[in-house]
Amino acid sequence: MHSPFPVRCPRSGGSSFNNVDKTILGQRMEVLGLEADLIRWTMSFMSDRRVKLVLDGETGEDYPVDTGVPQGSPAAPILFITYLSGIFDVVEQAAPGISGLSFVDDIGWLAEGKGEEEVAAKLSEAAAAAM
Repeated sequence: MHSPFPVRCPRSGGSSFNNVDKTILGQRMEVLGLEADLIRWTMSFMSDRRVKLVLDGETGEDYPVDTGVPQGSPAAPILFITYLSGIFDVVEQAAPGISGLSFVDDIGWLAEGKGEEEVAAKLSEAAAAAM
């Protein structure tokens, strides 16, 4: 019997909210069986948005934004978690011995092995599955 070598590999999403693709989010919502009206509302909520930068009192031009969930909105964390929800099953099935945990846009992958090399190999496998 071997002594387990557990490792937690955290991944902070950082700008994860900015990278949510609304088409993929809509498809994920359908897979989860969410109501069509909620999906339509979400697609509308994430459409036709614009941003502009204000720096030292100077306002720049506004630009269209076609990805991401609006940060600061109470719906943003829920939409992001919905978007991300499918990744854990995919990774855990593709990389046996890997477990995923998340809190909003922070993700942790847990792996156990006989040593550093085995754990590193499992985490590499998990990373490939997550891509």
